[in-house]
Amino acid sequence: MNRGTVLRWLAVIEAVTLLILVLVAVPLKHFAGIAEATRIVGPVHGLAFIAFCWAVMRSSSEGWLSKRDVTRLLIGAFIPFGGIVNERWLQGRLTEAKVDAL
Repeated sequence: MNRGTVLRWLAVIEAVTLLILVLVAVPLKHFAGIAEATRIVGPVHGLAFIAFCWAVMRSSSEGWLSKRDVTRLLIGAFIPFGGIVNERWLQGRLTEAKVDAL
């Protein structure tokens, strides 16, 4: 797997774990009194977020992403559904890179 593909997968995983946390675990905690939901999903999302940030920084240090790209990806990671937008943007970026390579 190349770095763009890994970054896309991590963007999706981060987005899905954020959505599960915000739309499932937090309401379960506050409305149903099931605090275990956030105790389980919170660290899973945290790990996914750290992995995504690491992949973004690695891609930046290798020259694949500009500072503007890094800012865009990291801001999107904080917004529910932003990770899905990031994944689509990365997919377009990979397509452009393949066309440029031809």
